[in-house]
This record gives sequence, C-alpha cells and structure tokens, in this order.
Amino acid sequence: MQNSDQSRRLDPNLRRTLRLTFRVADGVVHLVSYERLPMICPPSVGEAPQARKNGGFWMELQDRNNQLLFHRLIHSPLLGSVEVHSPDGKIERKFGEVKESIFEVLLPDNPAAESIALMGESLNVSALSATGAHQRAASTELARFDIPRGEKGGMQ
Repeated sequence: MQNSDQSRRLDPNLRRTLRLTFRVADGVVHLVSYERLPMICPPSVGEAPQARKNGGFWMELQDRNNQLLFHRLIHSPLLGSVEVHSPDGKIERKFGEVKESIFEVLLPDNPAAESIALMGESLNVSALSATGAHQRAASTELARFDIPRGEKGGMQ
C-alpha cells in the first residue's frame, strides 16, 4: 500500500499547471487570460522572498488564509533594457521606459489555492528607473487576483 505522500505525487490532478497572462498598463495589472495545462509546473528557485523585507518582483499562490503555497520570481514587468555594444568592446545596459507590457507566469494548479498576488517594488516606471539595481526598495503587494475557474479563458 502506498503512503499518502506517494499517492499525492502520483495524483494526475496535481500534475497540472496554470498559465496566466498579465498585462500592465498605466500602473494597473490586469489578468488577461488563463489556461490549465497537463504538465508538471517548473519548481521555484530559492527561498520565498518576504514582503517589506526583500526587493524584486514575484508571484505568490496563496490559500484562503493568505498563506503562501508557492512563489515564482519574475523580472520587473515594466523595466525594459537592452545591451549596447560599442566598437571598443565596452558593453552597457541602457534602460528605457516601458509604458505597457505583457508577461506570463506558470504556477501549480493547486486545488487549495484561492488567490494570486503580484509582489513588487513599484509599478511606477520613473521610480523603478531612478532606484536602479543598487538601491532596491522593499516589495509590497501590487495586485491580487482570484484563481480563475474553468479550463481556459480571457478576463476583462
């Protein structure tokens, strides 16, 4: 007889991933679409960051008590940059304002999950550009979404 941990690992319902597409425009985040995929979600890397303690951006999958079930580190949704190569071999990173962006996140399709929170420093492009990588601000909750129901769809 299998123990409960093995049963959970083999449960096909837990081998699903939720692909979420977000749009950021004018400092507001919108969940544009979602799709449930028959695949194992890629794991998180490192320890979960903490609001008001760590900088950067990440998504949190939370249960009904707002307890963290899973986190996914993401790049800043509004900070665009390119590498500029000069003839003398010097490489510089140049930042430009991005007024709107679209990004996708893969999270486990966990039946205990109730909400998704976008955690980050700011959705203000000027503030992000001014602080740069050397002076990170503490992250807070920037947006929250209920877990969508159904296999796939678009949101308004």
